[in-house]
Amino acid sequence: MKSSDIEQLTDELIGEAVLSLLHENGPINTLSLIARLQTMKSNEQERQRIEMLARLIDEISHSHITPAGEQEEGKQVIRKKEAEDNVYPLFGDRQRQGRSKKH
Repeated sequence: MKSSDIEQLTDELIGEAVLSLLHENGPINTLSLIARLQTMKSNEQERQRIEMLARLIDEISHSHITPAGEQEEGKQVIRKKEAEDNVYPLFGDRQRQGRSKKH
């Protein structure tokens, strides 16, 4: 399978899982996504999709962010910069100086 085919199947499977969660008005988070992918895997008949679902479940499970704001990737634990704040600046941490307007 070519990498473009793998990426497309990955996008389709995650999309199906998220859409089904949205359709049921369920929570959209990592744990619910993993649970939905596991359900999809248990109901799937096609070998290629089963293998991809297993890979996705494993990948998402190993990159899960813990409640303490730490991201686990294998044995290495990475501390998020601002665990409590979910707003991140797009253009750096610069703030405008003073209240003067340019216009």
